[in-house]
Amino acid sequence: MRKEISPEMYNYNKFPGPQFVAFPDRIKSETIELFILENTKDALDVTVFSQRFSDILLKYDYIVGDWGNDQLRLKGFYKDDRYVKKSRCLSHLEDYLKEYCNFGCAYFVLENKAPRKEKADERRKGKSSRHSKRSASASKEMNDKGRERSHHKFFTKKHHSDKKQKPLTERQTKKEVTSTSHHFVISKKKR
Repeated sequence: MRKEISPEMYNYNKFPGPQFVAFPDRIKSETIELFILENTKDALDVTVFSQRFSDILLKYDYIVGDWGNDQLRLKGFYKDDRYVKKSRCLSHLEDYLKEYCNFGCAYFVLENKAPRKEKADERRKGKSSRHSKRSASASKEMNDKGRERSHHKFFTKKHHSDKKQKPLTERQTKKEVTSTSHHFVISKKKR
């Protein structure tokens, strides 16, 4: 037996967002205006969109909504000229609809002409600029130390006793070369 759910329980947001009003070419709330680019199979239901909408979606240039199992799913996409993953660009909308949505589902595309910058994006920019301020000499010094360590680690010779070494015969050198090429010794890292 199917459980009856009241319409108030359909609101998925803990903190209800803005209430949208539909116009022929756009939907609008008090502070947000989104333009309708595509509305396949009359998929745009403003009340359900208001219930599912979150402010996080305002950072995207486009918002795509698709229906599956009587639920609306919202996903954001960027313009093609932005430096993001190609799968997050609007040019890959057809791929998204074919791969992640039900076959022949109803969907809509809304355009956000004034996307907002997210605070986390600004923090990431601050971190990257701080790391890039490292001086060239400091980064070169770090690279040189790394090369010395790797060179020392892999190309150290076996330590022999302090006795004078006898010159090796040709046969002994060949034997030493072949024996060393078949195995190697891993030493513990000194701290």
